[in-house]
Amino acid sequence: MISITGVVKSFVTVGLGVDCDFNQLFEAYQSNELEVRVTNEQVYTNNFVMDKFKSFKGGYDSCMDAQADVLGSEKSKWSGLNANNNTVIEVAADLPIVATVIIENFEVYDGNNVSAGGAGGIKVSGNSNVIIRNSIVYDNRGVEGGGLHVYGADATLRLENTEVHSNQATGYGGGVYCSDGARLIIDSKSTINNNEATFNGGGIFGGQGCEITNASGELVGGRVYFGIIYNEANKGGGIYLQTGAQLNVTGTPDYPAQISINYAYEDQQPSGGGLYLTGVDSTAHLINTEVNFNGSINHGAGMVVTDQASLVMSQAATGCSYGEQYCSEMKSNTGYGLAAEGGAGYFSDGSNVQISQTDINSNRSNLVSGFVINDSAMLRLEGNLIRDNESNGNQSPATSLIHIGAANSQAAQLDFVYNTVVNNDVNNFFTANNIDNRQVLNVFNSIIWDNGTVFNFNGPATAQIDCSIVHETASLSGNVGVVLSNDPLFINAAAADFRPSLASDAIDFCANDLFPAQYHDLNNVLRGYDMASVNNAFGAYDAGAFEYAPDIIFRHGFD
Repeated sequence: MISITGVVKSFVTVGLGVDCDFNQLFEAYQSNELEVRVTNEQVYTNNFVMDKFKSFKGGYDSCMDAQADVLGSEKSKWSGLNANNNTVIEVAADLPIVATVIIENFEVYDGNNVSAGGAGGIKVSGNSNVIIRNSIVYDNRGVEGGGLHVYGADATLRLENTEVHSNQATGYGGGVYCSDGARLIIDSKSTINNNEATFNGGGIFGGQGCEITNASGELVGGRVYFGIIYNEANKGGGIYLQTGAQLNVTGTPDYPAQISINYAYEDQQPSGGGLYLTGVDSTAHLINTEVNFNGSINHGAGMVVTDQASLVMSQAATGCSYGEQYCSEMKSNTGYGLAAEGGAGYFSDGSNVQISQTDINSNRSNLVSGFVINDSAMLRLEGNLIRDNESNGNQSPATSLIHIGAANSQAAQLDFVYNTVVNNDVNNFFTANNIDNRQVLNVFNSIIWDNGTVFNFNGPATAQIDCSIVHETASLSGNVGVVLSNDPLFINAAAADFRPSLASDAIDFCANDLFPAQYHDLNNVLRGYDMASVNNAFGAYDAGAFEYAPDIIFRHGFD
């Protein structure tokens, strides 16, 4: 402890003034005090491995200000000077208890480590808990993690109000690399943007059981970027998961989490502009999340889920307060290649995907503007508004909205329940190459009021449709139940209000037994609101994405 004017303090200071305790970081690190307060008077270039508890707090104009804990307007700078095989900061604790290291109010930049497994900016391993707070990690270059690298089951890296941008990985994880059971936690005010990976994971790479918790998406004053945004890679422009990695994304009540404007340039295989998930036990849960404006050369501009990976996307049980937009969105994702399929998503090889309570809007690719389900993949779509999806402009309209199974592929399945489909520019809504009678389509309790052929099957149909309203019935085949072709009488289709009016046949039309609803409707209204003034046709459940409930004040701008 050091005593100044009779007051005991538990920190040391680093800077250029004569009143500073040290002028270099390593000397301060070796001291017994837990907190090191660092001025912004110089660029620090110390490279050493931390293996004990320590808090580095930068941003002070002088050591006098540091002693008074008065922050200046500029962060302290910690640089790797672009020296060869030089990671700026390394933490590798080997204590019997977790060692916490805090890096606060720093710029971490110009790390350059392209040796095997090298990380550019900050590398975390061992029994370590590292918190990067109010900081910027940028212009770093590595092989596994241009900006950040966290590795091992005992390692945790937490980002709080931190920007990770303009980093490059010659291998994987342009912004962040996470593997071998490590934990990565990103708060709503942090952002991963404008990073690039030569191979996979432009923003984030997760592998070998890495656990990622992400809320990134909050608008922060003075910043241009928010969310996981403007990253690019060969596959998984925004996020790439493999070998059992886990991703949990949840927006705040006031700001959606963002995975947007990312790009994947693989041109021979599915590429995944926003997300790419592959491998057994690789999973993603996206709650109150926007997957918007992502792009790819090949299949799956919004997302790719393959090789037995799984993904669930929906709203939070408590909804959101996002103004006129919905709590969950897949919007304006574009496959740019002439043969690209799955503007919104591409699912294959035994993957399992559930997308519910989501506005699936304005996705584009020439062949399949919405979703492709191939080779034993299963997709459940429930309670979604599917609208304005089309080709990317090279041809019009797109061939299909949803394609189930390539010719001779393993059986794939689509369960299509409580959806509303409108204003899409496609020739066909459900296309199935069903030569061997393998592909399965179940359409229940939905409204498809659009133009184009509803069922387009090559081969015998393994399909059923019931309790739905469609614009044409001539193409329907398989097990066709009660299907109406009456105008569903939306409240105001011209203003994009596709809730059924009280005069609509969709109200109190359906039962809820064969494919029961697992979620509330798109406006987070409980299903099965029984209108006393409407005679139930087969039950109290409304067809389509919206449940008519006149006493509910909706969250999305519809009064």
